[in-house]
Amino acid sequence: MKPDKALLLLEDGTAFEGIPFGAQGEAMGEAVFYTGVVGYQEVLTDPSYRGTLVTLTYPIIGSYGVNAEDNESPCAQARGVVVRDYSTCVSNFRATGTLEDFLAERGVVGIRDIDTRAVAVHLRDHGEMRGLIASGEPDRGPLLEKLKAAPSPFGTDLVEELPAEPSCPAAGAGKHRVVALHLGIKRSLLAQLVQLGCSVDILPATASAKDVLARKAGGVLLPGGPGDPRALGYVVETARALLGKLPILGVGLGHQLLALALGCAVKRMKVGHHGVNYPVRCLDDKRCDITAQHHSFVVDDAAIPAGVEVTHRNVNDQTVEGIRSRERQARGVQFHPSPDEMGKPSKILGRFLEGEK
Repeated sequence: MKPDKALLLLEDGTAFEGIPFGAQGEAMGEAVFYTGVVGYQEVLTDPSYRGTLVTLTYPIIGSYGVNAEDNESPCAQARGVVVRDYSTCVSNFRATGTLEDFLAERGVVGIRDIDTRAVAVHLRDHGEMRGLIASGEPDRGPLLEKLKAAPSPFGTDLVEELPAEPSCPAAGAGKHRVVALHLGIKRSLLAQLVQLGCSVDILPATASAKDVLARKAGGVLLPGGPGDPRALGYVVETARALLGKLPILGVGLGHQLLALALGCAVKRMKVGHHGVNYPVRCLDDKRCDITAQHHSFVVDDAAIPAGVEVTHRNVNDQTVEGIRSRERQARGVQFHPSPDEMGKPSKILGRFLEGEK
C-alpha cells in the first residue's frame, strides 16, 4: 500500500512534512534549489545535478508533462525532487507522459505539498547541506543520525558513475572536430556543436592526454558535470598536460577543472547557482547576458595566478564566471553556453571552434 506521508529532513534537523511523489523509499543527497520557471525535465536529467535533492521553487510543477526529446542525458541524475503543487493534468502537445511516472520509472524519490519557498529561504540563509527524503512516517531521530553519518555525495567522484554518452558526428561535411571528456556533457550542448558543423569525439573522463592527442582533433572540450572538481585530480592532470598543445574550452565543472590545471583554486559556495536567470558581464565588451547555471563550487577570486585573466563576472555576487590564458589557448566559462533568441548556437562555442585565443 502506498504511504500517504513523506518527510524531507535536512542535516541541521529542520524537517518538512509532505506527501510521497514519484518513487517510494529513501534518497539522500546535497539539498539545492532550482529557481527556473520551466525546465524540470532538463534539470532532473542534467548530470550537473547528480547526487542532489532538487527543490523546484516554482509552485506548480508537472503541467506540461515530459517527453522523449528533452532529456539532457540517458537517465535521471538527481537523487530526489521536492515540489509544492504537482499538476496531474498535463497540457502540452509534445507530452508523452507525466512527471510522476517519469520519476517512478527511474527510481527518483520525491515529496510534494512542501512549502518550497521556505526550503529555499532556509538553504539561502544557512547554506546548502545534505538532506534526506523518506516515504512513510519514519522516526526522525534515527533518520537524522543516519543522515549525519552518511558521507556527502560531493566528496566522492560522481563523474565515474555517469552512464556513457555516444559520440556525435557532424551534420553535413564536418568542418570542425573536437574531443570532449565525458564529465557529464549535456545533449543540448552537443546539439549546438553539431549545428556548427562539428563532430564530437567523446572520451571517458579517465582518458589521458596521449589518448586525446591521438584523436588529432582541433580542440578539447571539458564540459559541465557534477560535484566537487577537487575530487577529479586525474582530469586536472590530463588538462594540465594538454595546455598549450590544443585549444581548450571548459564549461561549468570543466571550467573549474581547467582553473585548477592553470594553478587557480576552487571553493565551495554557501549557496550555489541553480537556475536560468543569472546575469553575467563580459569584461571585454561590457555586455551582460542572462545565463543558465548549475553549480555549487566556484573559482576562488583570491587565488588566480599571473597569466590567467578573469573574463566574466556574476553581476549579483561578483563571483568569477570566466577565465582565459591566451598563452596556453585555454578559456573557461562557469555558465552554460546557450543558443541566442533566434536559436543560433552560442558565440562562445563558435569562437572556440575557430581557434580564438
